[in-house]
Amino acid sequence: MPVKPSDSLSRGAFKTVEGWCAAAWTDKGVSALIINQVSKEKALQKIVNYLPPLSPHFWNKPLGLVPVLVKKETKKALIGKKFKTVPIDLFFMTRFQQAVLNVTAQIPWGQTRTYGWVAAKAGSPRGFRAAGQALNRCPISLLIPCHRVIAGGSQLGGYGRELNWKIRHLKLEKVNVKRASDGSYKVH
Repeated sequence: MPVKPSDSLSRGAFKTVEGWCAAAWTDKGVSALIINQVSKEKALQKIVNYLPPLSPHFWNKPLGLVPVLVKKETKKALIGKKFKTVPIDLFFMTRFQQAVLNVTAQIPWGQTRTYGWVAAKAGSPRGFRAAGQALNRCPISLLIPCHRVIAGGSQLGGYGRELNWKIRHLKLEKVNVKRASDGSYKVH
């Protein structure tokens, strides 16, 4: 059954130095963001995977102009510059998932927090695995800086995109990431 978002849900695409991005947003904030695709069409195709089932009416609407703030802050984040938190609207996610992503969005540039810390701040002190799953499903990775969330013991932990992506963005933010003798990566 398709989710009924507000009628203001729109989608559009924009180009950055690293490729094409697509976004979906409502009048309350951004709902999905796809980054670094080889073409506009590919970016728009991938956004389907980050939104709930929607009516054909939504997909047949003309593309909108991506909000300037979303474009500006995405471009800054892609090159490792400090970026502002943008308003988000995750109407299709559970309250706990929304809480996890809202907490994660507040982690300062160049800093990390553990899955346990995020879970506790989201209202479930023992829900670190559930927090990890919510982060893995994040439809706005980068602007919601999931890469800043690490496992206990300073281990990087998993990442929904690729571990190399997480390492790259942590290093762009001047976080000291080192490879341990056991082959894992740690934040120092």
